[in-house]
Amino acid sequence: MDSPLHHYANRELANELRQLRDRNVLLLLIDGSAAFGRLGRLDDNIVTVLPAVTIVGVTTVRFRPPNPTLPGVDILVSQFLVDVCDVAAVVEGPFVFPPISETGKPAGCGKYGSPQAKHGKAMVRQQSELIDELADFEGQSAGVVLMGGWVVGGQLGEVSECLAVFGPGTTSSPLLITLGAVNVFGPALVGGVQPMVGTFRTWANLRAITGLLIP
Repeated sequence: MDSPLHHYANRELANELRQLRDRNVLLLLIDGSAAFGRLGRLDDNIVTVLPAVTIVGVTTVRFRPPNPTLPGVDILVSQFLVDVCDVAAVVEGPFVFPPISETGKPAGCGKYGSPQAKHGKAMVRQQSELIDELADFEGQSAGVVLMGGWVVGGQLGEVSECLAVFGPGTTSSPLLITLGAVNVFGPALVGGVQPMVGTFRTWANLRAITGLLIP
């Protein structure tokens, strides 16, 4: 992938995004911003996000800048285009309300620092070691820290070279793990955290991993 963010390029994530086409998703980006809508096409590594479907009253894509001093401020647009290399994680599931709206309820009911780019073999080696450690916790509760100040916690499913899948927690470990939910923490979320209650799944871009959280 030819991109200024090439060090986050993840073909596994791009393939997963293609499989999620026409589904409502929450995209967590490596600059700490977030976007909610329906996945459209992915051409030349550019992801198109369209207005969500099956959510009453939602007719636009919601974009939330990573500014915790402006809670509840969404930029509403007809489309959002983003380089797949800028995606830290994608959350898919039975959204009933927009997950980044201040007036929205928990998604399944019905100061973070800005990222600093790291380059070179040291970064690759560190990420490889973290991924190896993470793989030991498949099937257990765990969390990952991603570029952009994002934290995802839940039951860890499959871990590959570049992707980790999280589902709802089967135990409770405040505040990281909640029974029956995937917890997402980040600067663009109201209150800094959003529990995704229900059959949500989160695919984390392990090219953007910076740490592990083991309850």
